[in-house]
Amino acid sequence: MVNLEAYGSWEEALGRLGESRRALLALLEEAPSSWLSRPLREGAWTPLMVAEHIALVEDSTARVLRRLRRVRLGEALPPPPAVRGEFKDGKPQAPEGVRPKGGLGLGEVLALLERARAFLLEEAAQADPHHPAAFPHPFFGELTALGWLRAAAYHEAHHLGQLQEALAP
Repeated sequence: MVNLEAYGSWEEALGRLGESRRALLALLEEAPSSWLSRPLREGAWTPLMVAEHIALVEDSTARVLRRLRRVRLGEALPPPPAVRGEFKDGKPQAPEGVRPKGGLGLGEVLALLERARAFLLEEAAQADPHHPAAFPHPFFGELTALGWLRAAAYHEAHHLGQLQEALAP
């Protein structure tokens, strides 16, 4: 199981997100275009689909941070549904809402990543990393705003590592 606490404080998690994004963008911009649209292995996503997935997860995380802020400000919101993550062959599977559709070009994926990161940072700037309000994560259980930010940092770094390994000779 992943130790999200290893992703540090609020500031450290934000720093890790910055580092992984710079590395992801460099990889996508420097990789051969033929590699970007080829599945990483049989039945797997393409690198562009992995990047699309990262953006979808960040958008979802920003929405969770927004909800946690609203709870912190006293808004009465119905309890969120606790959706358990699914595993296939021992690997976590992306929930329906964050599965890439595919078919996007590099420019479209880069724009999607930029919008999602801007939204995440906008919500993070308004979040309280010490507030106890939590929202269920499909794989990590109840997480506070800090937990969700750490999960986002882990998520991008995890997929970046997969892409780097797949591109290595």
